[in-house]
Amino acid sequence: MTGSTWQAGLSTLAVLTAACSGGTGAGGAAPAVIDSAGVTIVEYATWAPEPLPWSVGVEPLLAIGLLEGDEPYQFSQIGGVARLSDGRIVVANGGTQELRYFDPTGRHLRSVGRKGDGPGEFQSIGTLVVLPGDSVAAYDWNLQRVSFFDPAGTFVRSVPFQHSAGVAFPVGRFTDGTWLLQPGFAFAPGESGATVVRDTSRLLVFGADGRLRDSAGRWIGPEFYVRSEGTHASASSLPFGRVTEVVVFGERYFEGYTERYEIARRTPSGVAELLIRARRAAVPVTEATVAAHKAEHLRDVEASFRPEIERLYRDIPFPNTMPAFDDLQVDPDGNLWVREASSPGADRRIWAVFDTAGRMMGSIETPPAVGIRQIGRGYLLGTWTDDLDVEYVRMYRLDRGRT
Repeated sequence: MTGSTWQAGLSTLAVLTAACSGGTGAGGAAPAVIDSAGVTIVEYATWAPEPLPWSVGVEPLLAIGLLEGDEPYQFSQIGGVARLSDGRIVVANGGTQELRYFDPTGRHLRSVGRKGDGPGEFQSIGTLVVLPGDSVAAYDWNLQRVSFFDPAGTFVRSVPFQHSAGVAFPVGRFTDGTWLLQPGFAFAPGESGATVVRDTSRLLVFGADGRLRDSAGRWIGPEFYVRSEGTHASASSLPFGRVTEVVVFGERYFEGYTERYEIARRTPSGVAELLIRARRAAVPVTEATVAAHKAEHLRDVEASFRPEIERLYRDIPFPNTMPAFDDLQVDPDGNLWVREASSPGADRRIWAVFDTAGRMMGSIETPPAVGIRQIGRGYLLGTWTDDLDVEYVRMYRLDRGRT
């Protein structure tokens, strides 16, 4: 995900410096809070977060997915996963363009939707948002519309997003019903050759009626490796490339610049309220890291595509250092979870957790290779893919102790 920098004028804002040997609130020294012009900057001069007194179960509480068996349990191209207040789980399955509902034990209840462009149908189902009362909103980035389903899974209505920005991808929905979207990028053929490109565009704010309302400012897109040959241009995401992660929570959104440890909390119009910064030593991208990445991405490539992918990996440049982080999530209490970037095959996934004031609470480890999609008060919900590329939905216990 990407977002804008909005750097102008930050030098006049308040600075909150946390010179901590551990996390503030986790054994480190509490910083003095200075607030001016409505913005607080929390800057960590050193980086040594202590583990939180929280724990995540080693084995999943619930696992849904099969290599062979009943079709509703076989997933492909999972676009979104969400848990409802009554414990039911909804999965947006891109392979069949449908929503699948499961009870709290993982038993399939019903599937709704199919491939198409009619009411309640999808062309490219993606982001899921749970609304008050357990209604569900499902975004289709190909049709550029959001479809609403009642708590029972019955289709209610669709709202198209009206704009001329081409394909746009949803970041999330604010509590007032407005949506934050980020446009995609298109690359036209140029002079023959290859280069790394990183462009900017606007973050778009749409009303509940689907009309474009405003812009949340400029955002910096991900790094692409673009090759032009004659009338053809191809773009590939740069391995370990820099992006700007964005997540919506309540009436605000967070954006983080992965080329450095800097995360902002902003209003829907893009005004900064809080900045979290940390001085961290860069982690080098080693030859072993590059080799592991190439092996992972070449492992299951079909024979007909292999020469092209091998050529890509011969030519594509790898950055010298890893991103500062690679994911942002927010828990129900508004605490920000920031995941450290890890090398391919890493057996640990570490998150730093910050409270609503930007004070570090500590760090927590989550199961390796699990993509966290939702953080609940007592659970983590995510997706996992096995060595046979079979996709699963997994839920783990999250024990916060007395915190």
